[in-house]
Amino acid sequence: MTKKKYLKAECSQCRGHIEFPVDAVGMTVDCPHCCKPTELLLAAPPDEPLVPRRTIIWTAITVLILVLGAAAVMVALNLTEKRAARQKAEAAARAEAAAKASEPKPPQEPEDPVAKAGFQVRPIALEKTHGSSLTYAVGTLLNTTDRQRFGVKIELDLFDESGKKVGTAKDYQQVIEPHGQWQFKALCVDAKTRSAKVATVKEDQ
Repeated sequence: MTKKKYLKAECSQCRGHIEFPVDAVGMTVDCPHCCKPTELLLAAPPDEPLVPRRTIIWTAITVLILVLGAAAVMVALNLTEKRAARQKAEAAARAEAAAKASEPKPPQEPEDPVAKAGFQVRPIALEKTHGSSLTYAVGTLLNTTDRQRFGVKIELDLFDESGKKVGTAKDYQQVIEPHGQWQFKALCVDAKTRSAKVATVKEDQ
């Protein structure tokens, strides 16, 4: 006995599945689902994609790898540029520091011996004694500290008209009170003396 072969079709109205014998192909019957007439035709095979799914997947993976690689290259280039800029800035800073270090420093003014000793001196004048050829360097020495000063010795350098040193002159004071003053009078032995300047101020300890 030959077994009857059945096929499957879709209702043209409701898309319901209908099973029918092979010899009924092409016949019009009422759909058992929607009861509307439909022709028994074989269902069309599903559309196959033109490009296999595996190919699409591998293509997407390849594109993703390329994009990630390009991004990594861009990041590496950016880091390299930043490193180069930082090295350039550091080199410029070092060069600037070296240039500043090599610049000649302005000459420092000599330290004032009077201020260092805690005193202040007013302008010095040369005075001649009436009826005599003696000349004195006269000025005022101020004690700028809050303590008494004992045994204060002042020494002056003497200069001629050209500014050449021609000798020294000295004077001595036993006590100068805090913030007190002393009018010194130092004998200038050399007759060529035209100006005087304080060389040292010392105090007995």
